[in-house]
Amino acid sequence: MIPVMLMGTVLSGKRYSLFEYGCAGAIAGGVALFAGAGGKSGGGGGHSIPTKRLAAPNAPLGYALCLLNLLLDGYTNAAQDELHSQFKETPPLWTMAWMNAWCALYNGIYLFGKLPGSGWSSSAGARFFASLSGSAEARRDVALFCACGAVGQLFIFYTIARFGSLTNTIITTTRKFFNILLSVLWLGTPLDLTQWAAVALVFSGLGASSVAKAKGGKGGKQKRH
Repeated sequence: MIPVMLMGTVLSGKRYSLFEYGCAGAIAGGVALFAGAGGKSGGGGGHSIPTKRLAAPNAPLGYALCLLNLLLDGYTNAAQDELHSQFKETPPLWTMAWMNAWCALYNGIYLFGKLPGSGWSSSAGARFFASLSGSAEARRDVALFCACGAVGQLFIFYTIARFGSLTNTIITTTRKFFNILLSVLWLGTPLDLTQWAAVALVFSGLGASSVAKAKGGKGGKQKRH
């Protein structure tokens, strides 16, 4: 949420209030605190499993890639907001179709690409289709995964076009948090005080943001320079 707001400010001239930054900080901080506090593994200095995976085997590279991902995601959301602001008649399905077309191109290069003169070629695509051809269950699971992803994207791109990328980011961030929380409760894993504090932070940020938007107060508007 924070990179989306920052990139929107830099690229599109949007202005968010301190209240909105506070709500976003509470939600993002709560999710990070919950993930960082959970899954502690023995013999590793008390670090959480997600932190260990991000830092191993190359911590600077791991955190740099994570930061790059956040910046690119923030830019993408800001660009989509600007597109729908300038061209209000642009339908969400148009944006979704072109986004997936470029994704298919990039993934196609990765799966089947060759680099002339270097001897490099990717065998990932051939191995993928070979594994599918030998398993009806795998083909069913991949088809179901693609269908669920396509239906989910319909809601995502409609939300971006209708309510803006920040609202969509709030939804997706809290959805991930609820997935984690539900799995913890489903498996009967006890929460420590730090994780309960993280839960309180997330719900506080969500509640404050929702109430402000419902009342049309200072937390519900975005201004431009």
